[in-house]
Parts: sequence; C-alpha cells; structure tokens
Amino acid sequence: MIEIKLDAAAWDGAQDDAQALLEKWLVVPNEAVIKGQTLVTVVMVKATIDIEAPSDGFIQQIFVQNGESFALGTILATFKKSEISS
Repeated sequence: MIEIKLDAAAWDGAQDDAQALLEKWLVVPNEAVIKGQTLVTVVMVKATIDIEAPSDGFIQQIFVQNGESFALGTILATFKKSEISS
C-alpha cells in the first residue's frame, strides 16, 4: 500500500500552519490508473498542483474529499499497485 500525499517540497516556504485545498479527485476508488496519470488536483496559495499515480494500480481509499483543506503530512488516499504491470 502506498500513501498518497502532497510532496513535502510543495510546502517549502509555506507558513507552519499553512493549509492546501483538495480541489478535485479525478479518479474514484478501485478505478484502474496508469503510472503518471493525474489522480487529484490540489490548490495552494501560489500554485495548483497535480498529484500523479506512482505506478499502475488504483486508489484504495480516499481520506480528504473535494473542497476540504489539509495540512502538511496529511494522507490524502491510499494506493495499491497493480499485481501485473505492463
């Protein structure tokens, strides 16, 4: 299982209490995705960031919903690699 989080580097220069906004999930749990496919769009003060699939697989569970704010280190979802990769 892989934890989907916003890369810590995206938080560089942000205040300690900074929040990001999960704008929109582009996939649903158990929907097959391919490596590099955008899973979710996150908005920060000065940027919109897409988080991509780390490999072929699927989102197992979503913890932060569309329109919710979250802090550094928050697990957005869990991801499972496909058993068979192309």
